[in-house]
Amino acid sequence: MSLNLAPVVAPVNVLEKREVEQLTQQRLEELWAQLVESCKDDSRLHDLLADKKVVLKNNNLFHIQVPNLMIDNYLREYQTRILGFLREATNNDSLQYKSAVVVEHVAVKAYLPRDKFDEMARRNPAMLSLRKLFPDIDF
Repeated sequence: MSLNLAPVVAPVNVLEKREVEQLTQQRLEELWAQLVESCKDDSRLHDLLADKKVVLKNNNLFHIQVPNLMIDNYLREYQTRILGFLREATNNDSLQYKSAVVVEHVAVKAYLPRDKFDEMARRNPAMLSLRKLFPDIDF
């Protein structure tokens, strides 16, 4: 009775070496547009991503510009889907993003008489000298 004690060798899956794509700002914007297009079935995600700007910081990091922290929290819910799409497209498994809160300056309309006068005086400094000529006139 002979026992076959030869070691069992399982076939080794050879991992393919994939070429990591060097990401550029233009390529990132193209991939972002593809991502937005591909998520039309999920209206919440589509609306969340559609108007956001992406900025490449280095080869493995990009920023998504958001208007407030609430949008950042919503983005975190979809982080795996966003990064999964971009990592697969670039073959770069170390790709990461950070949200950058960018607040756009919104011009405030002057409603009060004092605010209106200050705005006019800013545009035309001669208004200050006119006011000195007529100190009794309330604005």
